[in-house]
Amino acid sequence: MNPMRLLLTTAFFLVCVFLFAQHTDHAPKANVSPLSFNPVLSQMLSDSLLTDYKMDVTVMTVAPGGIDTVSHRHDCELFGYVLEGSVEIALVTKTPKLYKTGEMFYEKRNILHTVTKNNSPAKPARVLLMFLIKNGRAGYTPEYQKPK
Repeated sequence: MNPMRLLLTTAFFLVCVFLFAQHTDHAPKANVSPLSFNPVLSQMLSDSLLTDYKMDVTVMTVAPGGIDTVSHRHDCELFGYVLEGSVEIALVTKTPKLYKTGEMFYEKRNILHTVTKNNSPAKPARVLLMFLIKNGRAGYTPEYQKPK
């Protein structure tokens, strides 16, 4: 197994240990973003080939029926693992792809992300997001900046 795959696999399983102890109130609230984020881990990597890289891990919850259409980019590699429910993710093509519990997706560095959606009207979706990011790079940048 190559060192990068071993590192990512190990980080994923360590994060899972922390997640099972967490409980979140998933009740929707008025005038609140359909997405919420719960940081889990931020860890610099020790491999000399990955100098200045860190793993940031967070759990994203998508409210029941929630949809986010803010086009954005991540200046990093992003891996997502669906913990509960299902989510539709649309990238450059704007054609959404459905990911269910136990499935994983990957977003290349700086690819345009256009839609995140939870089709369930009753259950939230939870996704473990793992960002492999170099220090100094932006983890999130909206594609279209709000006018000043």
